[in-house]
Amino acid sequence: MLDRRSLLLGALAAPTAVLAQPGWKPSRPVRQIIPFAAGTSMDPIARAVQASLESSLGQPLIVENIAGAATVIAGNEVLKSPADGQTMFMIANSFAANVTLRPGRTGTWPRAFAPLVQIAIVPHVLVTPPDGPKTWEEFVQRLKDKGRQMTFGSPGIGTSPHLGSEHLVRLVGGAAVHAPYNGTSQLLLDLTSGRIDFALSNLPDIIQFVAEKRLNAIAVSAAQRAPELPNVQTFAEVGVPEVLSDSWFGIVVRRDVPQPVRDTLEKAWLDALARPDVRKLLGDLGYTILARPGAEFEKVIDRYIATYATIIKEADITVQQ
Repeated sequence: MLDRRSLLLGALAAPTAVLAQPGWKPSRPVRQIIPFAAGTSMDPIARAVQASLESSLGQPLIVENIAGAATVIAGNEVLKSPADGQTMFMIANSFAANVTLRPGRTGTWPRAFAPLVQIAIVPHVLVTPPDGPKTWEEFVQRLKDKGRQMTFGSPGIGTSPHLGSEHLVRLVGGAAVHAPYNGTSQLLLDLTSGRIDFALSNLPDIIQFVAEKRLNAIAVSAAQRAPELPNVQTFAEVGVPEVLSDSWFGIVVRRDVPQPVRDTLEKAWLDALARPDVRKLLGDLGYTILARPGAEFEKVIDRYIATYATIIKEADITVQQ
């Protein structure tokens, strides 16, 4: 007969053994933490895949928007949750930038979180006011001639459009002054009126402005020309393929979540992103589906961390911790 101590140890070990088994399924609703307020570019992704994830995992998917402190509050909420795979964290470029911008608060995050899937990417478009440069050659010449009289806008310090613009300016050998905004609405209004000289903006945000000739589209940061802007060259075509400027979205969990659990979640996401209805819905909204598994996504994050670190140091960018 098993003694009392053996039975107790067996009972304590049982939950871990269940979690480690292949074919894991969550035992309660799964939380999807979004680190921004409702209405941002992450929300359509969560809605698009919700039904598929719920079907695969057999539990409801609860989407929670936890904004504040440049994603720090949301990330810490995930790190405080059990390491059972039932809390996922949607991240964007800020995850990579914060490693250098906020080392005291997020510097350890690449080791604390395990990437599951890089979901999608939205290219940035270099845009200028109606009376500004209309070609790449004109833009570069203006940037070099006017130097620090040129201003560019972004949705905020350390955002991917900010870092992408700093990268672009340095690659072409120019200079410009950053004008940070709280979001994109006022930025685009000031850009159309000529109060600032250029910006790198998410493709879906500027399509209508370009169609109405309220902005000039100069170049796009995609591997190929965007179908929505077939006449706009890519940065590779104009000679600066190194420009790192886009908005990507991905899923991570605590790194101490057991590998079989992570494998199940990764597969559920990849299956959802392979569905034609999901691909069409997100494609129509301007997202390019990547569906990169965790191992590939981790390499992408590492590359952005390294490049952003260089940009941040060269431009002497600082933020309040």
